[in-house]
Order: sequence, then structure tokens, then C-alpha cells
Amino acid sequence: MHWRKMSLLEYINSEKRGFFLPDMATNGLELVGYTAYEVYEDPLKQLELAQKMNEVFESDFIYSLCDGIIFCETIGSEILKPDYDFPSVISHPIQRNEDLLKLEVPDPFSSGRMPVNLESLKLISEHINKPLYVSIQGPFTLAIQLAGATHLLRSIVKNPEFVERILDFTTETVLRYAKAVEKSGAQYISISEPGTVTLSPDNFIKYVIPRVNSIFDRLKCWKGMHICGDTSHFLDLMLECNLHAVSLDQIMDYEKVIERIPDDIVLIGNLDPIQLIGRGTAEEIEKETKELNHKMNPYRNYLCAFGCNCLNDTPVVNLQTAIKTARRSIKK
Repeated sequence: MHWRKMSLLEYINSEKRGFFLPDMATNGLELVGYTAYEVYEDPLKQLELAQKMNEVFESDFIYSLCDGIIFCETIGSEILKPDYDFPSVISHPIQRNEDLLKLEVPDPFSSGRMPVNLESLKLISEHINKPLYVSIQGPFTLAIQLAGATHLLRSIVKNPEFVERILDFTTETVLRYAKAVEKSGAQYISISEPGTVTLSPDNFIKYVIPRVNSIFDRLKCWKGMHICGDTSHFLDLMLECNLHAVSLDQIMDYEKVIERIPDDIVLIGNLDPIQLIGRGTAEEIEKETKELNHKMNPYRNYLCAFGCNCLNDTPVVNLQTAIKTARRSIKK
């Protein structure tokens, strides 16, 4: 059966070996000799990068160069654009209800670089016969980028109307784009919500679950969520989202975490991308990857991956070692 007709759980169990979901940040830029924005602005260069990564690294998924600030850039935030690392937001233009009145929800097919990125995804999905994985910023984290973390978190107490209104805007923005990304060929869409790690469980229930579900309920592809940091206090709440997978930070103890994950939800992660993959030796990486996969071997719903994005200067051999080791493990 072709992977397009499988669930994510079925796909990662379609062979008696380990599967690996790569999330390697900007590690491929030096392989093709392009800067980040040369890739972002040219679908053919984006395809070339994806093909190069597919050639250099064994993989069970394919992916585009992550474009986490595409919403903010389209809306008009000031952006820092390094050549060989991810761009970042350096201004937070939405501070009041009046600022929201000036905004229109971006049209993925006509606004900013969104159409270019959709064309890139379409090319990749058409030319590489592997599930296309795309990470998209979640509504709460996008709100933090637009308003600033301190201002948004204070507003939860002092100006809840502002919080609701900005989240209405960001949720619709993410929803429209996610639907377009799925239409362009994405098989697995992960909502990245690192900003939610600052919330209490009550506020996670109030501000995150219903809005993420309003997006997931409109998608037919494989759906997941990633949150950095210690998520032990609201892991059960993450599982209330209508998802197929959860991806967690390397600080989480997966032997304990897996016991809290339902059998039909895939747990993704969580090799340390910094100290181990970025700064360790190939021998250390092979050893720890084998140990993690051995611990998780009894569970059909485990998918090996990095705990988060890798450092942009991570040695190629380190990335290759982790992926090869995980994929060559034998499932019981």
C-alpha cells in the first residue's frame, strides 16, 4: 500500500526497521551554496536543496527549508535575515486593538512570499516520492511574535480582549496557510507552538487547544504538534488536540513520556540536537541513538527524530550517523 493511503502510524510500521523524521534546519545551505533567502525566493533552488538533502541524508520524509517567519514578514514585521541561519523577528508591531484593525488576514495565494513557498512545496512533492513534512508556526506563538512575549502574557491578565482578538487573527492566518500547504502536497503538517510553554495549564486549555483544533479539523493530512522545553505539566492537554503525533524537546525522558501516549498517537523525538548531534562525536551519536531506539523498540508508535532544529554548522557526518543508526535498528 502506498504511503499516501496509510496513516502515519501505519507508515512508520510499514517495514521492520526504524524510521526517522529529519528536521535539520539550515544544514543543507552549504551543500548547495545558496543563502537562506536565495532558497526562500526561488522554487527551483528550494527543489534543488530538497533533492540534495535527500541525496546526502537517508530519510523517510522530505521537507523544505523551514520558513517560520513567513507570516510575520508578510504582515510587515521587521526581519533579521542572516545568510546561513533562520531569519528572526526584531519588531513587534501589534500592541493595541487599534493595530489589529489595520490588518488583513494574508491570502496564501497572493500575499508576500506565500505563493512562492507554495510553489516550492508543490515542486518538492511532485519530484520526490516521500511524505513531505512541513512545520508551521502555531497561532499562540505567532501572536507572541507579533505582540512580543511580555506584552502578550501581561495582556492575558490586563487586556484579555486584545489576546482573544489577536488570536482570532493568527488562527485564521495559520488555518488559511495550512490548508494551502496541504493542497500543495504536504503529507505531514506539524504545528510548532514553542511560545505556549510559558502558559499555565488553564490558559493552555483556553487559548491553545480550541484554536489548534480549529485548524486540525480542517486538514486531512497527518497532523502533529511540537513544543520545546519541559512540557510534562501539559502533555496530557497536548493530546487533547486532534493530532496524530507529538514531538517533544530533548530534555524530556521518553521512557516515562511513552507511558502517557496513547497507542494510536506517534511520539516523535528526541535526540539532543545541540550537545549530542551538534558537538558530539560520531561514536557518541551512534551509541546514544542505539540506546534511545532500544528503549523505544517495544512501542509501535515511536518515530526517531531530533528534539528540535539542529545547529546550522552541525557536521554532516554527525547528522548522517544519527539517521543511519536509527533507520538500521530492527523492530521487534
